[in-house]
Amino acid sequence: MRSDFSLIVEGKEDIRFLEDFISYHFSHNVNRANFIEVSGKSESLHKAKVDIQKSSVNKLNILIFDADDLDYDSSVTNITNKSKELTLKFDSIFLFPNNQEKGNLESLLRKSVAKGNESLFDCIEDYVKCRDKIGIKNQNHIDEKEKLYIYHGSFKDSGRAKGSERKYLDKEIWDLDSLHLQPLKDFLQKVLF
Repeated sequence: MRSDFSLIVEGKEDIRFLEDFISYHFSHNVNRANFIEVSGKSESLHKAKVDIQKSSVNKLNILIFDADDLDYDSSVTNITNKSKELTLKFDSIFLFPNNQEKGNLESLLRKSVAKGNESLFDCIEDYVKCRDKIGIKNQNHIDEKEKLYIYHGSFKDSGRAKGSERKYLDKEIWDLDSLHLQPLKDFLQKVLF
């Protein structure tokens, strides 16, 4: 694996997942120094501008972000426009979930749970409906991140359920061989090796 690269990501959850994913598929550990966290989406790139510019001098800059609710082309256009505005250079871009569709890391992870565990999300959805029906005020909204937190925390000896501390190598919880992860694997194979 090449060592002259930086992975520019939105947050700590992305770092944690990519560390385990690369270790699992390519038998290499990525040094934390290879990650640049922008703590947000493309509009937050300015926060890491100096680090990204330093990295682009002698390293391959690889941006891995969420496509979110935009289609791939619109997301890439937004990122490209923001990078031009900030004079940032990205050698390669991958957008979760699969470099084609709208979505994010959470939507990719939801499709990558271990076989047989998908029905746990039905239970989580039932809980959300029941909770909403009760109508208690000041409840937190349960989004996809929170559902993954509940899912991961459902397993004995699963470790911490928080996204930045989660262990994705546990085959009873996650299926890192899921076909949904193949586009990411192919992309990383191409840019890192």
